[in-house]
Parts: sequence; C-alpha cells; structure tokens
Amino acid sequence: MSEKANADRATAVSRTVSVKSLSFMEVIDGLPPSVIQLLVVLAPTVDLVHRTLLLLTWRGGYVMRVQSWILLVGYILTCMYGYEVLRYAPQALILLVLGYTWLCRSFARITGQRRASDELSSVKTLRKTVSQLAEIADFVSAVHECLLRPVHDVLCWKVPGYGPMQLVIFLLVTWPLWLLCVLPRHLWVTPIYYASTTLSAIGASQPVVALSNYYHTQVAPAVYRHMATNAPRLLALYEKLSMWAHGHVAPVVHSWHLSSMRLWLQTFPPFPIASLTLRHVLLVVGVILLTWCSPWATLMRAALWQSAFVRHTVMGVVRILSGSESLALRLHPKPSAKNKSRAVAEHETEFVFEIFENQRWWIGLDWTAALLPQERPSWSDSENHAVAPPASFSLPQSVRTYMPSSKNPGKQDLRTAEWRWIDAEWHVAGVQSITSSTYTPKKSMNAAEAERLSQEHSAAPTEPVEVPEQVKDVARLATEPGISMDVDAEGWQYGDNAWEKLSKESGMGRYTRRRRWLRKAVLVQSVEYGVQHSS
Repeated sequence: MSEKANADRATAVSRTVSVKSLSFMEVIDGLPPSVIQLLVVLAPTVDLVHRTLLLLTWRGGYVMRVQSWILLVGYILTCMYGYEVLRYAPQALILLVLGYTWLCRSFARITGQRRASDELSSVKTLRKTVSQLAEIADFVSAVHECLLRPVHDVLCWKVPGYGPMQLVIFLLVTWPLWLLCVLPRHLWVTPIYYASTTLSAIGASQPVVALSNYYHTQVAPAVYRHMATNAPRLLALYEKLSMWAHGHVAPVVHSWHLSSMRLWLQTFPPFPIASLTLRHVLLVVGVILLTWCSPWATLMRAALWQSAFVRHTVMGVVRILSGSESLALRLHPKPSAKNKSRAVAEHETEFVFEIFENQRWWIGLDWTAALLPQERPSWSDSENHAVAPPASFSLPQSVRTYMPSSKNPGKQDLRTAEWRWIDAEWHVAGVQSITSSTYTPKKSMNAAEAERLSQEHSAAPTEPVEVPEQVKDVARLATEPGISMDVDAEGWQYGDNAWEKLSKESGMGRYTRRRRWLRKAVLVQSVEYGVQHSS
C-alpha cells in the first residue's frame, strides 16, 4: 500500500512539472477591464502605501534611509510633545501640511516634473503599480505568516500543547510588575507610611502594653526555666541569637525615622518604577517597531545573539515568565542556509479540492451515473459545473511571471505559482476507507454500467486535463470549514427527484444521491529577486 501511495504521489508531482511563463502584458490582458480601471484609480494610493513600506523597512537606497531617520525623529517628537501641540496649537498641524504641499509643488515646478495625473493611465505607471502591489503582498504575507497567524492561533486556542496557558501565565506574572511601573508614587508609598505609623500607634496603646508586660513578667520566665531544665542546647542557641539581635539589628531599627523614610521611598525607585506613563509605552514600542528592520538594528541583534550570555539570559527570562521549557528552546539559534545566490521568498497556502459524484436510480438498472440531460453532470464541483473524475483530475499548471524588480533596478523578479498534492489519493468525505485507488463502481451498479464506467476511467488521459476556470468552485482554503453533509456508511447523501431534501436515509422517493470526494493540495508561491530575464 505504501509503494502504491508513493507512486501516486510521484505521478501527482509529475503532473505539475509543466510550467507556463507569462509576460507583463499577458498578465494585464488576462485581467478584467474593471480591475485595470481600479489599478489606475488606486495608483497614487498604492504608491503612498509602498513608499511608507519602504520607510518602515529602511529600504530604497540612501535617500529613503534619510527619510526613515526623519520619520523616526518625527515619531519621537510626536510622542514627547504631541499632546501639548494638540492642546495649545492645533493650527500648527494644518500649517505644516500646507507648507509641505507647497514645497512639493515648488520642487516639481523647478525640476520640471510632470504631474501625476499626466502619467496616471500610462503603461509605465500601470507596470509600476502592479510591481508595488506584488511587493506589498509579499510583506503582508510575511507579517501574516510570522506574526498575525501565530497570535490568532494562540488567542483562539488553536495551538497544540500549552500555548494559551503559557500566555495566561505570562500575563499573570507581568501584571504586578506593570502595576508597579504605572501606579503613581503616592498610591503605593503613602499606604506604606500610614501602615507603619498605624502599627506604631497600636503598639503604644494600653492593652498592648499590658499584654507585653504580662509576657515579660509571667510567660517568659516560666518558659526560660522550662528550657533550662529540659532543653539547655536550645536555650544556649536562643541566647546567642538574642545577643546578636540586640547588638546589630536593634540599633539600626531605632535609628530609623518614619518622617524621613517617606521622602526616601518617594525618591528611591528608578525609572520606570512608579513613573511609567502611556506616552513612554508608545515611545518605546514605536521606536522598536520603526527601527526593527534598520540595518544597524539588524546588525546589533545579530551581534548580541552571538553571545551565549545574552542567549541564556533571554531564554531564562522567557522560561520564568512563561513557565515553559519548550518555548525557551525555540529561541535557540538555527543554522542558516548558505550558498544562496539570490534571495528567494516562499509562501504556502493549503487548499482542499472537492468533487461531487452524482448518481440517479433507474428501474431495472439500480444506481447509475446516467443522469438526465438538463441536470447536473455525473462529476461536478460545488456549483454543479462539470469537472474531471478523480482518476483524471489534475492540478492547474504552474505559472511563472516576470515583473520589474523594485529592489534591483534593471532586473526582474520571477514569481512562480506551483500546485502540489499533499494527500496521496482522493477519499470520500466521512468515510476514510473509500479512496480513489480502492473504489470500484461494481459494488453499487449492474455489470453493464460498471464495465462502461471502468473502461471510461481506464481510458482517461494521464496528461493534465482542463480544470474549471474558477478554482474557487473546486477548491477551498484548508482553514475554512467545509459544508456539513449527513451521509451513510459509504458517504452517500440521498435526495428526491429534484436533488432536494438530502439526507442519509434511502428508500421510497429517493431517486438521486451524491457523495463528496476530497483531496488536499498546497499552492507554493515563490519570488526570486534580481533575475536577469532575456525576452
């Protein structure tokens, strides 16, 4: 069985070897006019988003890096003085915007640059917009894969193991530290001072003094005599500790002055204890995010992570805060891949292909694939469009597209979309034992009909066949839930003559039936930057 599965997998992979290359104009010709119009209209917005992305990632050359520094300084000034400006001089913001636009218009007039509206509909602008959209899509996919999806999985309890519990432990452990930083001094220093003065007042009250005298005159001498008789060693140890306390601890305690201790507690905590504000949090988090992709920050992280002391310290802090050993081990450095001539980025998306097998019951023929001319075909997708049966169904061809490179001027980026099977074969939904390799029509049909369908399946072409134009009618994302079907032991769902009132019960009035075949595939989208393409 394993050899056959490997053979099926090899056959499935071989069907995806054929590659179709597309030029930029072929990509544009394949787009609907409404999409092209939308690209033209949104070209300025896409350019602004792409420019912002270059500023945040510190890419685009020396000029863009200088502008990234200006953005960083502007963010720091906004965090430090933004509230005061909004409160006392909001007009300065409008004046700043007007001054910036005036400088841009003056610069364009002096340098003789054409207005953006003059080049809005040109092929060059359209090519630039498509290239910028592709780069934005790569960045969004990387952020979704590395940050958004893991956070979403943890919050929705989709992580196997103790992922959400580690987050709960981390939040509970850091909550007191957070309160210690954000609470003002007077909210936690004043209670300590008043608690100490209250305890002093209670100790000087008459009942407490009387109780203390009774202890020293009645209880303590009796205990002392009992220990001297029955536990002389314990008494000797007690006397030594008492002499040490009276000689060292008592003078220090008597030298404390509660009036000066309050001032000392207010000035002792360093930043950020009892002095952290929301402005400080926004400043620190924003600076880290804005400088994360900068070359000097990347170099500093790489240099620090080479230190074993830094690695062990970080992993120890993570282990203490999360209460997990496995989470700390994930931070262990992995060997980096070497000998890469070009930068290649890949993104994988899993899909589930669904094909419906439809049959009708005929008097004297039992269940067959012979259906009425005006109804659905014997093999269809979720929209009742005709598709190839599992024996001859193949994935779409791989597509290669060359786009102008924004990172390497004069070169192009090779974008490849390749489909691969994950499952070795098809299987019936709800019945894992029935697969495309074990399925034989003879079990549910008469001999003539079974022979006809067997010959039809065996004569199916082994080369790639045409699939529906809209892949979404055949496949869905693996993360999306599929439709729920009430099926019998063989995966069939029975309906009336109009394919309605579907259920797993067969019998009188049930003239149609269907079952769903599933198979997982993955779409691998890779981008190879800086390719020299000869047209």
